[in-house]
Amino acid sequence: MARLHELRSAAPPLHRVERVIERQAQEEGGDQLRVLTALRPELGWPRAWAWLPVREDAKAGRYVPLDPLKPLSQQVQLQPFESQPGEPGAALRSSLPARWLPAEAGSGLLCLFVYADEREQRVEGLHETPDLETALRSALAAGLVALRHAFVTRPAEAPEEGKLSFVLAACQFPPGLLDTLQGAEIDPRRAGPADASLARLLAFTRGHPAGAAVSLLLLAGDQIYGDASGGVADAANSVDRYAMPYRAFKAGLVRHLPSTLERIVHAPDDHEIIDNWEPKLLADGRWDRGPWAEEALAAAWAARWEPGARAGLFERFWHPFDWRGASFFIGDSRTEREPRPLARLLRAQMISSAQRAAFAAWLAHSSAAGRPRFVLTGSMLLPRRLATAEHAASALHSDAWDGYPASLHWLLGELWRQRASNVVFLSGDEHRSGFISASIRRADGAEPERAVQLHSIHSSALYAPWPFAVTPAEALAAPEAFDFPGPEGQVLRCTVSAWHDCPGDGFALLQAEGATLRLWFDRAERPLHEGAVLPAADAVLDLS
Repeated sequence: MARLHELRSAAPPLHRVERVIERQAQEEGGDQLRVLTALRPELGWPRAWAWLPVREDAKAGRYVPLDPLKPLSQQVQLQPFESQPGEPGAALRSSLPARWLPAEAGSGLLCLFVYADEREQRVEGLHETPDLETALRSALAAGLVALRHAFVTRPAEAPEEGKLSFVLAACQFPPGLLDTLQGAEIDPRRAGPADASLARLLAFTRGHPAGAAVSLLLLAGDQIYGDASGGVADAANSVDRYAMPYRAFKAGLVRHLPSTLERIVHAPDDHEIIDNWEPKLLADGRWDRGPWAEEALAAAWAARWEPGARAGLFERFWHPFDWRGASFFIGDSRTEREPRPLARLLRAQMISSAQRAAFAAWLAHSSAAGRPRFVLTGSMLLPRRLATAEHAASALHSDAWDGYPASLHWLLGELWRQRASNVVFLSGDEHRSGFISASIRRADGAEPERAVQLHSIHSSALYAPWPFAVTPAEALAAPEAFDFPGPEGQVLRCTVSAWHDCPGDGFALLQAEGATLRLWFDRAERPLHEGAVLPAADAVLDLS
């Protein structure tokens, strides 16, 4: 690492600092805080990470050192950059001893990067050569809003099991030239059309009592649009098409989400490759994944939000995890699709055999645990398309689960086989919010005690400016009942309720407590951040 007198400027990272504590024995160094962020590419390579203990002074609008009488250079913890870990602006992971985190309420560590370059003009003879102390003080002077994405607090202890509040969102079409306005991170009324939903989410999680309880954000696909112009003027290289949009999304309003929202999880979908992506079957039997699939998936993997080690196999987007008393399965309904020409329509799979086995194992394990269960996929499980219900061959034109009837029937059959009732499926590809409930039972009426209930909740887009891209409610087959082959040779029947429609851009808020799930859809005409209490829920579902 450079000598201290060579460290002359400091700056916060580009993205919000994601963090998680990994438990380790004392002889292995004790608990570690795993962090994820990114360098600001315009600043080049720093010489060190700087972790400065501070507390938030909301009245003064700034962060202040924990010990105001002690030089900052004697309070900061420095970690050298041993090597250049990758391209500036790309994801950057590291770890530090959890004991560095201050225990005082309202305090934390400010993540800064320290550089050998000077950032401010000075006149020789009138200004001293900047050193680490002046660099840190200059960085602190930027104020709360400029630094709050770099403020790292100790992850909260898990609250009482059975209480969980999280947000479901999807589909952030990029802003156009005239879409954005400045200051939305301070006041959502300053947001342009493209940022309006995210600005309301930010205001809700930072300023509303119910928002402070939100600990998880699920992004159900289309975090970026690699094909935003529909092929007219899309970027011709993978960096501009995929890597840069992920970087821009993370460096936007999302970076201002509070540290109380501790975890962000993303399930990629089609626009992160190309609209309605799936492989094609060539005449010689090989699969054609198209010109962009590998680059797109590499960018999505690099842009994942997890700071710690992933439980599961490398570069598999599906994975299970437990959070605040609930069990989650993050499914991948996009990247493992098989080709489905008409001759293979009834046997083509949307998800791989490995993912099916992992889902079945998770379902069995979570049933034994007795926790609320949620499954996130980009594609909507139910309801089916009305066209599919009217003619089976129309499944070829559906991009959702009903477009792969073998996978849809397998999943519904697995729920029935394991008697896994009240699993909640979450999705976000249709640009329309709403929900249904459904039941699965034998079509001949036998074994009525084995009937299984499920719920399907769909979040609208955060921003979907084109009306033709919004699925009309009239295109959904709800209510309906359809039969399908069960796992043990019997015929099962799925009965779907009416579709409860909540159109418009926004996000969904879900609160699970005990066996009750409450659901709200945020909208411009009914923003959740306004008012001291939440409005009446759009739905109250029984998960018992």
